[in-house]
Amino acid sequence: MRHRILIVDDHPITQSGLRLLFAGHERFAIVGALDRGATVGAFVQSQPVDLVILDLNMPDVRGVNVLAEIVGSRDMTVIILTGESHYGEIDYALKLGARAVVGKAEPPEEIIAACEAALAGEVYISPAMAEALGRYRQPPVSLSSRQMAILHYLVQGESNKEIAYRLSIAQPTVSFHIAELRRKLEVNNNRKIVDRAQELGLL
Repeated sequence: MRHRILIVDDHPITQSGLRLLFAGHERFAIVGALDRGATVGAFVQSQPVDLVILDLNMPDVRGVNVLAEIVGSRDMTVIILTGESHYGEIDYALKLGARAVVGKAEPPEEIIAACEAALAGEVYISPAMAEALGRYRQPPVSLSSRQMAILHYLVQGESNKEIAYRLSIAQPTVSFHIAELRRKLEVNNNRKIVDRAQELGLL
């Protein structure tokens, strides 16, 4: 079976390079290439996608917003392929549930290795990225991808109703996860969730 890949990157050269790279691999098939982050949610709802290769630096929305939406709602397997050197943003993408991170300047074999590892359920960080990210410590609290997605939207001031809509889940499910966030972060009300998450380095 061929794994269906969606490319999300606004650089035509990167899109062409990835098409060329995967054309030589029988295990992969590219089903689409988007140059805007806002269209990703609709695309993955409209047809089967096994893997998304996402650039964090999109022209219309932050890459981490796209990531929060598709991982939080569909538990999508996402690989970050980035020229970004803001390692805090890359670190945050991993906390949100990205399954792999590769730099655009790295050898193409790293992208294939990242795809295979991510599809096998592993988290893959390329050697260059691992070295750069080394100074980011692991947070003391572990949150699920969905909880991280909900936290991401709480930071933006969105209501339970808006979060439920964005993640295509029921409002009681959002309320349940927010209660879990309060428990894990050891706070007694919703207003303190974001402050505590920032203190712990989760954001």
